[in-house]
Amino acid sequence: MSPEQPRGDNPIDALASTLDALDRHLHRADVVIKRSESNRLSLLHIHAAAALVIAPLFWSIGSAGMTGPSWVVLRAIPGMPGSLAVVLAVGGLVLAVSTTLRHKRVEIVGLAMLLAWYLTIAVGFGAASVVWVAGSNSPAQRPSFYAAAVYTHLAVIMAVHIRTLRRMSRRRR
Repeated sequence: MSPEQPRGDNPIDALASTLDALDRHLHRADVVIKRSESNRLSLLHIHAAAALVIAPLFWSIGSAGMTGPSWVVLRAIPGMPGSLAVVLAVGGLVLAVSTTLRHKRVEIVGLAMLLAWYLTIAVGFGAASVVWVAGSNSPAQRPSFYAAAVYTHLAVIMAVHIRTLRRMSRRRR
C-alpha cells in the first residue's frame, strides 16, 4: 500500500472519492460564478435605469437652473442641459438593451456613453472650482467641490465596469 492511499480503500474507491470531491468543488464554483454574473448584470441594469430616470430630470433643470457658480463651465456646452441629457438617455438605453441581450461589446458602448457623461459633469464642476480659485474667490460665488467628487466617483465605477467587460471578452476568445 502506498503512503498516499487511504487505509482500507482500494485505488478505485480512492479515485471515486477524489472525483466526488472534485464534482462538489466544481458545483460550488459554478454557483459562485452564476451569482457573481447575476450581480454584475443587476448592477448594469441599475446603472441603465438610473441613467434613463436621471436624463429627463437633468434636462428639466433648464438654463434657469444652471445659474449658480458650479455651472459656470458646463453652461458653455452647446444645448445644455438637453444635449447632455440626450447622451445620458441614449447611453442608458443602449446599456439596458445590450445587457438584456447579453451583447458585451455594445454594453461597453453604453457604459462608455455613461462614462463620458459622468466625466463631462465631473470636469465641468471641477473646472468651476478652478475658475473660482483663479478668479474672485468670493465666498458667495464658491462652487461646490462635492459635486465634482461625486461624479468622478461614478465615472470611475463606469470605467471599472468597462474594464471588467473587456477582460471577460478577451478571456473567451
